[in-house]
Amino acid sequence: MTTAAQKPSADRSGPRSAVPVVQPGIRIDPIRVLRQNQWKIVIGVVIGVLCGAGAKMVFDRTYPLYSGRVLFELRHAITNPDDIVAGDSRNEETVERLAQTEASRLTSRELLLKAIRKRDIENTEWCNKFKQDGQFVADLAVDALERELRAGFQKRTQYFSLSWSTNVDADVPIVLNAVADTYIEVRKSEDDRRFTQNSDVFSSTAKNLDSDLKSLADQIFEFISKNNMGSRDGGAGDIVQRMDDTGRRMNETKGQLSVAISQRNQAWAKLQGTMAPSAEDVRTAEEDPVVQRINSSLKDVRISLDLAAKKFTPDHREYIGAQRTVNAVEQEHDVELKKVLRRNLTADLKLFGDRSETMAELLRSYEEDFAKQELRLKDFTAASAQLNQMTERQRRMEEQRSKMLDVMNQLNSLKAREDARAVTIAQRALTPRERSFPKWTIMVPLGALLGLVSVLGVAFLREVLDQRVRYASDLAGMHGRLLGVIPDVADDPTGVKRAENAIREAPQSVLAESLRQTASHVQKHMRGHKTLLVIGGLPGAGVTAIITNLAESIASSGRRVLLVDADLRRPTLGKALGVNTTIGLGDVLAGKAKIEDVITEVREQIYLIGAGSPEHRVFERLATAAADDFLAQAKSMFDIVVIDAPPAIVAGDAMILAAKVDATVLVVRAFQEQRGLVSRLIAQLNDMPSQFVGIVFNRPRNTAGGYFRKNYEAMAGYSSGK
Repeated sequence: MTTAAQKPSADRSGPRSAVPVVQPGIRIDPIRVLRQNQWKIVIGVVIGVLCGAGAKMVFDRTYPLYSGRVLFELRHAITNPDDIVAGDSRNEETVERLAQTEASRLTSRELLLKAIRKRDIENTEWCNKFKQDGQFVADLAVDALERELRAGFQKRTQYFSLSWSTNVDADVPIVLNAVADTYIEVRKSEDDRRFTQNSDVFSSTAKNLDSDLKSLADQIFEFISKNNMGSRDGGAGDIVQRMDDTGRRMNETKGQLSVAISQRNQAWAKLQGTMAPSAEDVRTAEEDPVVQRINSSLKDVRISLDLAAKKFTPDHREYIGAQRTVNAVEQEHDVELKKVLRRNLTADLKLFGDRSETMAELLRSYEEDFAKQELRLKDFTAASAQLNQMTERQRRMEEQRSKMLDVMNQLNSLKAREDARAVTIAQRALTPRERSFPKWTIMVPLGALLGLVSVLGVAFLREVLDQRVRYASDLAGMHGRLLGVIPDVADDPTGVKRAENAIREAPQSVLAESLRQTASHVQKHMRGHKTLLVIGGLPGAGVTAIITNLAESIASSGRRVLLVDADLRRPTLGKALGVNTTIGLGDVLAGKAKIEDVITEVREQIYLIGAGSPEHRVFERLATAAADDFLAQAKSMFDIVVIDAPPAIVAGDAMILAAKVDATVLVVRAFQEQRGLVSRLIAQLNDMPSQFVGIVFNRPRNTAGGYFRKNYEAMAGYSSGK
């Protein structure tokens, strides 16, 4: 007796690995979503426009705003008091950084406190909001200005601005100009103070330099007299030359010592086993006469093993004896090679150790000689170096004093020029002539945009949260090929009445063409298998309709098809075919009937075995050897055996049968199964001994953005010849 697990299959050439349950990623077709919600989008935009217009009218009465601004210019820097026109060598990044810095100073609390105390500001209507008991509270007004004032830099220009909005148009220029004037006053005061401070610092530094120069000149004169520097000779060159030679020898010796130590450490590490012998070590050991002799013997016994392999089978004693001889010689080779390696490494360790000691002793000799020469040079050049340092210091101090005097002269000249100020007001604030808020051009488009975003947000959120398999794209990423998409009967423009037997009853329909294409893909990918199980995830998936039309398509090619209703709980296959059977599969499995007795010919090339009599429909028998015998007999009698099984989620019969048949097909009903459920079923079917052929996507609704409708209309027109 042969079970399905023992049957050869094109997909069972090796061990099967379990396919993990993968929750496929959510794939959203934005065009489809827009088509499905186009009228909702239009209504949302219209409502948004009306809301925007209403909001504009409300704000006109309750909260109108008037805006204004003051424009400041960053002048070109004057670096030389003799320049007639200022030149600017600053790059764009520097100018932008300076402008942003000044814009931040414009809105500083300290500056705003000074500006808010101006009498003009206190007389504005804006200030009335910050009076308590008839007294103006400056801190409250400054808090408001810090929130409302906006300072910014205009890119690719020398300008930065200060802008402000309020409910009274006349207050705008008063407040803005007061803040701008205060900023210019503070800026000018800071510039004058900085000029004065810098001048004082330079003057004090110049006086200190004069005193230090006089003291240093006296020290140089005394040092020359004391050390008799006029009698110095040039003997330092010979000492330096000798030190260079000694240093070069030291470096060479250090390199040789480092190499010797490294070689010694490597030899020790190899002896201790913490480092593997190099290829050169192994090659040297292989050249040893004893190892070469063993290699020769190993070559001979391997030749003997090859001859034995050709003459005898692997379990013959001659072959086993030859194999043992090869193993023994290989072990002898490894032992002798290790001995030779250890002997060579021991010799290397002693050689490199002796070389390290010799190099170390030579290095100590060079170091002692270098130290003596260095001491001689230090004594000889100490006085000369000290004098050079003193004269160099004197020269630098004189240069510094000269530059200091030049800077002081330039600073005083720049202070006298009014155009040296870095910032000036380019345009003062004016009374605004129209409101800045609300505006029709802003409120109406904003309302429309909010309406559009609201509708689209709800639509896309619903797409994300709905985990059902609704479109063919939802099956992408799952471990199974899509064999076909079967349209709903209501979406067929040819007016077909029912899906069962659509190929036979309405061969020109879109439904029939889709079923034929699907059947063609199923047959193509079965790869010679003869038993096919068609199952669904939940009840109502449409498995029976798929099976009946699949049988019609297969039978039209001249092949004998047997349909088996293995849904012993709720059989429907006989009713769909218009055949009433009294005995069937249950009776065969119970041993009450033979397979020949329960076969009913539906029409030419199509045969049916029903579920059987109710008292014998025991679904536990599907897991017995009787079911294996039944499938084996059915395969021998028919070209293709197609089995209808109960839904996999509500009954375990489907998975029992999936382990016995040659191939399986999963039918997924659109807008019914969850993505995770389908992914889990695919993983279970892929893990079965049978081949998982693929997925049939059944009854997607014609709400997929119009794609299916156009395809169906084209198919119907072509079939009718229009």
